[in-house]
Amino acid sequence: MFVKVNDKKLNLNGIGEVTLKRNLSARYIRLKIDPEEGIILIVPGLLSEQTAINFAYEKASWIKKSLHRKNVLKNKLTVFKDDTGFKTRYHSLTIQKHAKSTVKSVVSKSHINIWYPDYASVEDPRIQMVVRKAIEEAWRIEAKLYLPERTHELALKHDFRYKKVSVKRASSRWGSCSPDNNINLNLQLMRLPSQLIDYVILHELVHTVEKNHQASFWKLLEKLLPGAKKIDKELNEYNLKFW
Repeated sequence: MFVKVNDKKLNLNGIGEVTLKRNLSARYIRLKIDPEEGIILIVPGLLSEQTAINFAYEKASWIKKSLHRKNVLKNKLTVFKDDTGFKTRYHSLTIQKHAKSTVKSVVSKSHINIWYPDYASVEDPRIQMVVRKAIEEAWRIEAKLYLPERTHELALKHDFRYKKVSVKRASSRWGSCSPDNNINLNLQLMRLPSQLIDYVILHELVHTVEKNHQASFWKLLEKLLPGAKKIDKELNEYNLKFW
């Protein structure tokens, strides 16, 4: 018989509200900071609640630092306005008012056009959501044109072999390489400078021959792209959820 395990809200002194989620298949306790749900404690099904609470207190310093970092990033969210002048690699964004009561977006070959009601504020979260979805659609178009071709060029240049390239929206990785050498690239790579795009692609191409991040992986990547570890730190300045 399937038994549903409900989430439980806990208010922990010095930490705040924590959502305890029981996962019957989990083997270890995990902590996660989610932009929407806040602090989440994922707990194996049979573990006592007190053990989970003790674990959260042990990680209180990490929780506070992570929450601070998330809040800093959240405050850096771009607010798109009529005069923002935002551009992607191939598209320009235009936001303007119209006499209708709807919010409309059209992504063409080179433009992202947004229309919103003349009585509304462009900073309304619902309008901002439409703008962001339109920008992501432009990135999707650009990524499918640019990323497979760039991967082919870099693989040819450095003599790598891979099976295929897929472009998807991901929330946790810029890219990945499967055990059978299929490369997955995040459409949000189109947000990045060319050097960082090349870094991610080369990183995954190196995984076609070095499947983990041991010294031999970094040695090969450094040979292909001098200063690779420094570039990797630059990549950490970009966040997949806040832009």
